[in-house]
Amino acid sequence: METTISCIICIADINIIPALDQTLTDLALPEVFVQRAKQTFLLDKRGFLGLRPVTKLDEGRALIYRMYVPSVYEESVMRRIIDATDLGMGGRGSIFSQHIGILRGTPYSFDMEKLNNLCEKTDKLFLEEHALIACTVSRGSGDTLARAILELGIGVPVVFFGTGAGLRDRLGLMRITIPVEKEVIWFIVSRSDADLVEKNIIPRARLDVPGNGFLYRCFVHAPVVNLRIRHGERAHAATMEQVIAALDEVRGSNDWRRFGSRKHEHKSSEKKSVNTRGLFFIGEEEEIELFRKVAIENGARGATFNPVEMRSYRAFNEKAMESNSRQLCDIITTPETEEKIRSSTVKNGLFDKGKTCVLKTFNVEMPTIIHRK
Repeated sequence: METTISCIICIADINIIPALDQTLTDLALPEVFVQRAKQTFLLDKRGFLGLRPVTKLDEGRALIYRMYVPSVYEESVMRRIIDATDLGMGGRGSIFSQHIGILRGTPYSFDMEKLNNLCEKTDKLFLEEHALIACTVSRGSGDTLARAILELGIGVPVVFFGTGAGLRDRLGLMRITIPVEKEVIWFIVSRSDADLVEKNIIPRARLDVPGNGFLYRCFVHAPVVNLRIRHGERAHAATMEQVIAALDEVRGSNDWRRFGSRKHEHKSSEKKSVNTRGLFFIGEEEEIELFRKVAIENGARGATFNPVEMRSYRAFNEKAMESNSRQLCDIITTPETEEKIRSSTVKNGLFDKGKTCVLKTFNVEMPTIIHRK
């Protein structure tokens, strides 16, 4: 059964997890996928004898929550989470939503009574005014990229770990040159700044060198973006993030703080490829292995795997709540390959009635990179 709903993703600092869990319990969401991550930031410290200040890269533990809700409740659910966790305070995290396609054997069963009582319906289609940029690089390269993002002043990177498969498996002995362990770095920027940010990030991450990784972006609706880039002793009564938030409210948008100029337009040869699709499949170990095999056989060039935990917040307060380990497999491919993969996975029974594995599909853009020799 296929339906189109909204995917809400919340990146939450470890300190707000109890409030977030309570909110999801109140909403009785039947299925939420939770993944370990970290938010990175610049820490300002006094130097030796307080003479020269020192800035170093630091990190804070975080969790990524992926949840699916009927689109009519999308905005209200996000606002409820923001209010319950004070997410708008600098450093606590970010939240955004995607309009997606879902393929799942067993339909979601939401507690509509609770959603109706706690949330407001809206048929308004909110603009996807932000870009989520995702970079996948070899493990150990993430800190350099995270620091580059922070020094640009565009937002707080979110980092998590995974393993790669596909292209590496086809290289024979040469595969030893491409590490299997990967780091995935997410950061959210204004949609209008995405092109210029990517042009700065690609050479810094050496993504123009074959085998060093890849980058893609998708457009999202993001009511709260973590902008607390620097931590340390406060020199003024208000933080820079509080000043920025106040100016956003006064001006009615964030256009005033564009990273680049509207004069910077891509030449036709540099335009993004819009004919690309993202496939995020979540299932148990055997289902993931079957999906990977089917995807590679049908033309997918590679995949990245990440461990996640599946929770049902209908039973979150029960002592005997079952712990469900899952794997997430993400693939970036063409629409033609997507159709082949979808058709083949259905034939292989991954979406038969009673199955709980999930395939999320959405549009992505990838830069046209001229690789260095």
